[in-house]
Amino acid sequence: MKIALVGGTGDIGTGFAVRWGQKHEIIIGSRNVDKARESVAAVLQFLGAAANVWGTDNASAVAAADVVVLCVPYEHLASVTADLSDSYKEQIVISPVVPMIYNGKFFLYLPPTEGSAAMQARSLLPKGVKVVSAFHTICAAALQDIERAIKGDAFICGDGAEAIDITIGLASEIKGLRPLRAGPLSVSSMVESLTPFLLNVARKNKIKNAGVAIVSERKI
Repeated sequence: MKIALVGGTGDIGTGFAVRWGQKHEIIIGSRNVDKARESVAAVLQFLGAAANVWGTDNASAVAAADVVVLCVPYEHLASVTADLSDSYKEQIVISPVVPMIYNGKFFLYLPPTEGSAAMQARSLLPKGVKVVSAFHTICAAALQDIERAIKGDAFICGDGAEAIDITIGLASEIKGLRPLRAGPLSVSSMVESLTPFLLNVARKNKIKNAGVAIVSERKI
């Protein structure tokens, strides 16, 4: 599978690249091609020179991919969706994007008028694109540690069965991570809002590499 990491030169993009680059073709996209290629070199240090990882501009990365992951802050969402619309065809687009701010004391969730970042992305992309909301509560530092098991859950929202199944498959490839279906794309605001909540709890309680997991109590 060809996976484009749009804006993939940061910590979260590197994390996805080292986790999925063992099985898939990874295309690291950036507005700066040289920066994308520098990120490729860093990823290959983890995976070895034989891994199929390459870098290019965001538009070319999207056009070449089967799956696109939006590894950008919320303020760049429009530039990697509407502004690159000609590069999208019928890809699956995974959005871990969270519209939030830090007010100097704590993080706040500030969704757009569409209700969530994922719903906004859906409104800006061509009709054939399938949007899935996922991976919001995954710690980037833990993701980059290729030997580490991620002790948490990935909550996945979407409307297309195939797109959801593919996203679940990708989540399952990350050691220790459990994918859970969370509902249609229209409820993705509930999942996105877990990110600022988790960051606030982690800061207040000095918890490093925090995540979220659903626990069930078994009846004896």
